[in-house]
Amino acid sequence: MSEKIILYGHAACPMMPPVWAMLKQAKVDFEYINILQDEAGRQRVLEINNGNASVPTLVFPDGSTLTEPSAGKLGKKLREFGYEVSIVGWLLGNGYWIIIGLLILYTILSFLDVI
Repeated sequence: MSEKIILYGHAACPMMPPVWAMLKQAKVDFEYINILQDEAGRQRVLEINNGNASVPTLVFPDGSTLTEPSAGKLGKKLREFGYEVSIVGWLLGNGYWIIIGLLILYTILSFLDVI
């Protein structure tokens, strides 16, 4: 059993940057495997996710996995392994949704001619 967390993904996945940032902020020792360049990694992800190449997929030292985790689920899992996830980590992990929310808010306010 590896002591590192393994992060399976690829650069085209929009959920990779928030997960990557949260792991980095929490100072997690992890190994990244690009499933578009590593056939064994791709096969492992397909095995974990019932034939789906869903990423990001994380494998933890105890063998448990998370696939496409929310910032809350990933933060909880990291805390179980003794990592500290700060508010900065939470913001980084939710960055994608924060930006989408701000764009929607801006669109609504523009439509209402408030801004």
